[in-house]
Amino acid sequence: MLHSEYLLMLERTRSLEERLSSDDLSGHAADFLARRWVIADGHLTHILVPVLDIEQEVEVDVDDDLQTYCYQSPGCRGRVVTRPLADITLYAINLDAWMDEICNLLEIEPSQRARRREVIADHLWHLGNIRVGNTHRHAPVYLARRMNVADQDLRQALLNAKRPSQGIVLTAHDVDIELPNSHQTCGIDRLLVNSGGDITYDADLLHRLLKGIAADADDPDEYFNAEIGELKLACLPEPKTFKGKQKEVIAMFWKARQQHSLKWSEVTTRTSCGKDPDSVFGPDWSVWLERIEGQRGYYRLRTRQ
Repeated sequence: MLHSEYLLMLERTRSLEERLSSDDLSGHAADFLARRWVIADGHLTHILVPVLDIEQEVEVDVDDDLQTYCYQSPGCRGRVVTRPLADITLYAINLDAWMDEICNLLEIEPSQRARRREVIADHLWHLGNIRVGNTHRHAPVYLARRMNVADQDLRQALLNAKRPSQGIVLTAHDVDIELPNSHQTCGIDRLLVNSGGDITYDADLLHRLLKGIAADADDPDEYFNAEIGELKLACLPEPKTFKGKQKEVIAMFWKARQQHSLKWSEVTTRTSCGKDPDSVFGPDWSVWLERIEGQRGYYRLRTRQ
C-alpha cells in the first residue's frame, strides 16, 4: 500500500531535508511524484558506472527537452550512453501533501485539522482530531517517524497538558510500546487499506481503537473540547468554556479523570498555574473541582452532585 511505503521511506531517510534519489524511493518515484508527495529538485551531476571490476565516476550531460541524460563510456572510447533523466533525478519530500491525503482518507473534519502539524521536528506530527463515534469527544491522530530516536521528547510532547489524551499514533510498523496519557500506536498499513483499487480506512479497526477511548465515558453528556476549552460535566446544566491557564488546568484534570485525584503541586509544575484553585479560578472553583477529604492538596473534577 502506497501510504505505507511512503512512511517506510521516511523511516529510512536520515533527514527530511535531504534530497533523495529514485533508489531511495524504492521504485515508487513515479507514484509519489504524481501525488506530489515528492517534488523533483535537480539531478545528479556525476554518477558511478561499472568499468571491468571497478566503478568509475563520470560527468553527465542533461537534455531537459528529451528528458534524458548521457555520458561518455569510460570503458568504450567514443561511445555515448543515454539513459532516462528520471534515473538521476533528485527529489524533495513534500510532507504536507501526503498528510493532506491522510486527513481526507480518515475524514477528519476541516475544523478539527491541526493548524500547526509539527510537534517534534522530523519525528511527530499532529494531523487533527477525529470524532469518537456519535459523542462530543474527539481523539487526536498523530504520525510518528523513528520514535526510538526521539523517545523522551515524544513522551514529553504527549504528556503536554495542552494536548488531548487517548489518541492514535500512526507508525510505519506495528510497535509494542506503552505511551503516556493512554495514547496507542497503530501501523499505518493496518488502518489504511486497499479496497477495490481505492485507498480507504478499516472502519472496524478504527472503531475498536476508538471504542477503548469512549469506554471510559460513563455519561455521554460529559466531555471536554480541548480545542476551544469547553467542559461539560453531568453535575452542570450548561457547558463552561475556559481559556488560558484555566484551560490548561482543566485539560490536565480531564486527562486524569479516571485517576482518583491529582495533587495541586503537580498541576502547578506541569502548567505553571497559580498556587491553588482559588488563584486560578477564583472563589467559584468548587463548581468544577472538588477537594479530596483527608488528603491535603488533592483535587479531581466534580462529576457528581
